[in-house]
Amino acid sequence: MSEVVRDLNVEQQLQATLDAGNKVWVIGDIHGHRRVFSNLLNAIDPGPNDRIVILGDLIDRGPDSKGVIEICRYRDDISVLQGNHEEMMLSGFGSPDSEIWSPASSWTYIGGKSTMHSYRTDMMRLKDDLQWISTLPHMLILNEWILVHAGIEPDSPLEEQFTDDLLWIRGSFYRATEFRDKSRCVVFGHTITHNGLGCEIGEIGLSKVACDDGRPAWIGIDTGACDPLSGWLTAIELTSGECIQARGDFKTRHFEEAWACH
Repeated sequence: MSEVVRDLNVEQQLQATLDAGNKVWVIGDIHGHRRVFSNLLNAIDPGPNDRIVILGDLIDRGPDSKGVIEICRYRDDISVLQGNHEEMMLSGFGSPDSEIWSPASSWTYIGGKSTMHSYRTDMMRLKDDLQWISTLPHMLILNEWILVHAGIEPDSPLEEQFTDDLLWIRGSFYRATEFRDKSRCVVFGHTITHNGLGCEIGEIGLSKVACDDGRPAWIGIDTGACDPLSGWLTAIELTSGECIQARGDFKTRHFEEAWACH
């Protein structure tokens, strides 16, 4: 089980952005849908002092994982977390110090084949992007927020979390009725909201358990960009609760507060 990685510099930058009254947008699972991602970025139209965080699963299933990574790597306003699909992609190294990468069949089966196809003419870029992916943190902790791909183990303090939970957890997190940390709201992706969180198609998920300040204990924002029933990619803004969604057909929609998606 690998050690949990955080990026303290990014955490400080994000907190400073919020403290200065600027916007921090958090985006759910993109899964290789570059056009949807580009549509959402255009709809957000971030200002020069705003920041964007992607909750992992940039890759797999959609047609252009390479293109999604290219946007995320070379925009100064974007920070990225590792998701379980990135972890499975990296498992092809076998060991942390290995220099030989052989894609795992389990990864190709859940969407990695489309990622490989997007790199079919640029293996050097694939090698470079793999190195970048290996540096991504598993969790970002701010004063009032926890940003993570799948969720947290609700009974454990933040310093005792495991990567398996941060990247893979489902029901034991979002069905929990008690959380150790009641001062921070967890924003996560991983579980498509209409599949696991009891939402209508395109709705974000909101915990019925509350933080000490009344905010929901968690907000689930994987609204299924890769799901043919939905296609919506979601961004929420941490200060205002503003919610913007986009699809590949250039449709967008906007809600003044995230919970107004319901």
